[in-house]
Amino acid sequence: MRKEINHRPYILIGSLIWIASFLGEAFKFQPYSTIGIIISPIITFWGVYHWFIFYKNTKGHYPKFIKTSTEKSRKMRDNPFYGIKFMFTHTQETWAFTIVIWMILTITIFLSFGQSNAFKAAKNYCQNNTEIIEKTGKIEYYGILIGGSLSTKGETGSSDFTFTIVAENGNFNANAKLIKSNYVWKVTELKVE
Repeated sequence: MRKEINHRPYILIGSLIWIASFLGEAFKFQPYSTIGIIISPIITFWGVYHWFIFYKNTKGHYPKFIKTSTEKSRKMRDNPFYGIKFMFTHTQETWAFTIVIWMILTITIFLSFGQSNAFKAAKNYCQNNTEIIEKTGKIEYYGILIGGSLSTKGETGSSDFTFTIVAENGNFNANAKLIKSNYVWKVTELKVE
């Protein structure tokens, strides 16, 4: 019989690194926070994978999320405090689930905003604007946390991004406003602080 790997330390360490790295990204502690943002999901999901194996070995089946959530929802309709009781009796699972959802949302936002043509136009503008390069020095990369709005309809659209520039002279907050006309994104305003 194969020895089981204890999943708890992986989930805990991955979650703690994620929280610290996420805050580090917000407070411009790159590149350390970026490294943490990249490795923490790997560690956490490794722990979750081994938790699934542990669950199957102890209960004989994998977690039944849909069935369990349906049952808990029904009980919460009868007693609204049942959900709070459930959260306190399953504290580790609740926090692990919350952090995994947080990771998935952050990755989804990064992939949707960070890989958009509007953000690519903003990055291109930063790399080719001499005023910005004089201030920042050589741009190494852009932070993972990207906020703002993006709306597009056919050949027109507008966007407003806030992001971090990690460069030779330090880390800088940037705010870019762009418009889309004839399918082409153009920067109307870009502030770097």
